[in-house]
Amino acid sequence: MNDAAKSQTGLYVGDKIRIEGNWGMVSVCEVEMFRDCLGVFLDGRKRAAGEFTPLCNLYGYGAGSEAGYISNHGEYIKNPVALWAQVPRDTPLTSDW
Repeated sequence: MNDAAKSQTGLYVGDKIRIEGNWGMVSVCEVEMFRDCLGVFLDGRKRAAGEFTPLCNLYGYGAGSEAGYISNHGEYIKNPVALWAQVPRDTPLTSDW
């Protein structure tokens, strides 16, 4: 592994992430750039339909998170956590969804 890969921070195009869904479903997806946005296509059908999931939609409630409210905006999540885990680039992709 080269020095650049050891010191990498954040996610980049080509990285792999594991997303755990409902009922124990797990999907490993490759991070891609689509319309100037980093995210994933959860499966081949969503890719064909152009249904892209940006990484910003993969944040939610976790340890230390709580609901907040702004009167002219509505409810939001304070201290959201990433709902994915970064895995090594050589991890095989899955298409369970």
